[in-house]
Amino acid sequence: MENKTILITGCSSGVGKMLAGELSKKNRIIAIARRLDRLMDYFGENENVSLFGCDIADAESLKMTLEKIDAGFPVIDVIINCAGVMTAGQVEDLHLSDYRYAIEVNALAPLTIVKHYLPIMKKNNYGRIINFTSGAPLNNFSGYSAYSSSKAILNSWTVTLGNELRNTNVVVNLMSPGPVRSEMAPDAEYDPEICLPTVMYLLDKCVTCGGFYWLGYRVPLKPDLEGVDWLHGKGNEKLERIL
Repeated sequence: MENKTILITGCSSGVGKMLAGELSKKNRIIAIARRLDRLMDYFGENENVSLFGCDIADAESLKMTLEKIDAGFPVIDVIINCAGVMTAGQVEDLHLSDYRYAIEVNALAPLTIVKHYLPIMKKNNYGRIINFTSGAPLNNFSGYSAYSSSKAILNSWTVTLGNELRNTNVVVNLMSPGPVRSEMAPDAEYDPEICLPTVMYLLDKCVTCGGFYWLGYRVPLKPDLEGVDWLHGKGNEKLERIL
């Protein structure tokens, strides 16, 4: 991955910050984060990183930011959606606004960014898109329903888009960074750099779409449904029959 223009969100901390620093060694980085002051502290002297402050939960602000980026960078080769929020709380204690905010940041903002650049990627017949997700929609830990459900939306539209891009050289996949330290998980075991090899695999080698990747593994997102006839209500031998 060299001489590409790479847009990364969530660059003021965690995995986004790490990726912006690492990938800027051989590429041009468009770094987006809500806290522009932190971007300036980390990357203000890095000539390969262009900084844009934006709260991606604000749809109008995000639209204006993408238009500003267009003025200086008409082609984006790679999108890495790292920004995310995690609100904890039992279902009965969370407000609908908690779910809306999680969905805006974790699912709809990445979708807005991808839709903005997808036409030019398809026209150029090149693009690499990584949407950072989590194992949360798979394990559904108690107390994290807003986070899990928002990432489930992200997972679903990413896999669907992957099916739509099968005959192109635009590749979109999901990736979970694993238990890495960040502001959302300050006590996690690993440094963000542990996920870098998987990121580079997706950028440099992977040519298939719609996968879920995690620390060197490809993880299935759904059960084996081969032979299931949804239209006629017929299952397969791997489904537990209860009637």
